[in-house]
Amino acid sequence: MIAGNTLQPHRRGRCQPSRAGLAAAIVFASLFSALFASTASVALVSTQELEALTAERQLLTRELEQFNRTIALLIPAGTTASQSSNPAVRKLALEVLSIKEHLIDVTEREVALLQEQISAAKTVAQTAPTEVPADASQATDRPREAMESKPLRSYAPTYDLAAEEDRVKRLHALLANYYRDLKEAELMMPTQDEVALREAAQRDAAVQARVPFSVDKVRLNGSEGSTALTQITQRLSDSSIPESRRDVAPICSIKTRLFGKLIGSENRSLRPVGKNHYVARIRLQPGNSTLRVSQHEWEVRLPQNATATDYLVTLYRPPGQPPELHVFAVDDLLAEDNPHLPAWLPKEVKLKSRAG
Repeated sequence: MIAGNTLQPHRRGRCQPSRAGLAAAIVFASLFSALFASTASVALVSTQELEALTAERQLLTRELEQFNRTIALLIPAGTTASQSSNPAVRKLALEVLSIKEHLIDVTEREVALLQEQISAAKTVAQTAPTEVPADASQATDRPREAMESKPLRSYAPTYDLAAEEDRVKRLHALLANYYRDLKEAELMMPTQDEVALREAAQRDAAVQARVPFSVDKVRLNGSEGSTALTQITQRLSDSSIPESRRDVAPICSIKTRLFGKLIGSENRSLRPVGKNHYVARIRLQPGNSTLRVSQHEWEVRLPQNATATDYLVTLYRPPGQPPELHVFAVDDLLAEDNPHLPAWLPKEVKLKSRAG
């Protein structure tokens, strides 16, 4: 028997990880959990708003389809609602335009939220942890037996990125169609500002005294010019007269001769103001001036001893009828006691009432 302490067999135990490694792992997991919880909270709010926008877009789409079906029943095939002689149809066309503008606003917001969600989902997927920090896994000689706790939870999102990206593409296609429809409507229908200006001019024209003049008379005096502008205002406010395309402005060729010699020649574009009406402010020289638009010509004679003066030219060119052109001096118009200066006149005409 050997005296002394009895030798005890070596007890093999499991290696424990270092405290620093465990702390780093816990901190890393806590930070990612907080990030994921914050992202999930924001995503929930965005999802609720997105669902509301989608429902609103679907409701507007059904309303738009109903308006289009109603218009299709009221107009013959091959015609457009904006050019219909029926005021009710043109009013429906304005409602359709308003719905499309609202649809564009809702769809743009829906696309923006979808793109935010897609970006957030990609960020979460890229930052999701796949392993514990290196110092925790290498804290002992046996990394596989270093931790007996449960593995870190994987936060891989179940978000279907492909489906959402396809949804964004479809919404972009819808927006492209809405933009194209609005661009076409701008060529056919007056804007809201133009409608407001016409209404203001109509109220002003209602109080103007009627001054008879012949539509065949080219050069007008001040009172006749005021009446001519009043007549245009009434046509612009008449719902029974269809709108006209205003994408091409007619060119007016002006040639002036004095003592049989050509002293001036220029081309001016006439500004369209709606319903086949065009206006421009031009400067005429003394002598005989010939104004030509397409194949039509008008003669204006000014005294030879007069000076060059600004004139307002108005052209009415209804389809299938002879055009009407009138010319009157700006000074003569402004010299009237209460001339009709409609609000629909283009700004470049620079026609303002004189004080006093």
